[in-house]
Amino acid sequence: MKESIPRQIMASVGKLHMLYTCPFCWKVRSLLEHLDIEHERLQVNPLKQKKTLPSAPEWKKVPVWVDAEDKVYVDSTPIMKHIDEVHNNGKLWNNGDEARRDQWMEWVDLHMSKATIPILYGSILSALRTTTRVSKLENFGFFSKRLYAWAGFPVMWGIIARSRVKKDGRTPKKLWHDLLSEFVGAFEGKQFFGGDSPDLIDIAAFGYVRSISPYPQFSQIEEHEIGMEWYRSVEATVKVRIWILSKMYLVFDSLKLNNQTCSWDLTKAVGFMQMKGHGIELNCRHI
Repeated sequence: MKESIPRQIMASVGKLHMLYTCPFCWKVRSLLEHLDIEHERLQVNPLKQKKTLPSAPEWKKVPVWVDAEDKVYVDSTPIMKHIDEVHNNGKLWNNGDEARRDQWMEWVDLHMSKATIPILYGSILSALRTTTRVSKLENFGFFSKRLYAWAGFPVMWGIIARSRVKKDGRTPKKLWHDLLSEFVGAFEGKQFFGGDSPDLIDIAAFGYVRSISPYPQFSQIEEHEIGMEWYRSVEATVKVRIWILSKMYLVFDSLKLNNQTCSWDLTKAVGFMQMKGHGIELNCRHI
C-alpha cells in the first residue's frame, strides 16, 4: 500500500481503504472532506484488494471504512449514512422528505455510477487515455502498471464501455448532460437538492462527477453550465487536503505565503499551486 497520512499529524477517526480512481470511493471521500473529518487513507493495490481488504473474503470491493474501534463497514452509500450518523448526527441524510430522498439516492447510485464508464472508456482513444492515467494514479506493481496501461483499454472499451454506449444510444457527453439536467431539475428552485445547503444526495452525486475530474473527458461535463454551477457550489463546501511531495501535509480553504494568495485547480488529481506574484510552482496532488 502507498504511504498513508502520518499518524502524528492526524487524530484519525477511521481508515478508508480505497482506490484513487474508484467513483464509489470518491463519494465517501467527498463526504469526509465536506464534514472535515480527519481520517487515514490506504490506497490498495487494485490486483490484490480481494486478499488485502479487511472485509475480505466476504466483501472484496472498495471502499471499506474501518472506524477507530476497528469495526468494518462496506458499500459506499451505507458507509456514507454511517459516517453522517456518527459524526454529524445524521443531518445530511435525515433532511426533508424521506420518499423523495430515497428515490433520488437510488437514482444517483443507479444512473450516475453507470455513466462513469462510457465517458471514460467510450472510445478507443478515451479508453487508452484513461487506463494510462489510472496506471499512474493507482498502487500497481512495476510490471502490472505497464500491463494495465496497454492491455486494459481494449477490455474496458471493447467489452464493457462500447456495449453500454450502444445500448443507451447517446454519446457519453449527451448522457451526462441529460443526467445533470434531470438531477438539477429536481432541486425545486433551490441551490442544492438538499435546499440551501448540500445533503447526502448532493454529496453522492458530486462524488460521481468528481471521479471524472482527473481526466480530459471532464471538459465535456464542464460544458453543462447549470450542472457546473451546482458542482462548483458543492465543491466550495469541501475542504481538500493536499499532499505535497515534500511530505508537508496541509488543510486549507485558502493559503497565503508572504501575503501572496495561492491558487490551485481542485478538479485535477495532479496539479500545481501557483504563487501569484512570485511565479513559484509547487508540484502537488490531493489525496
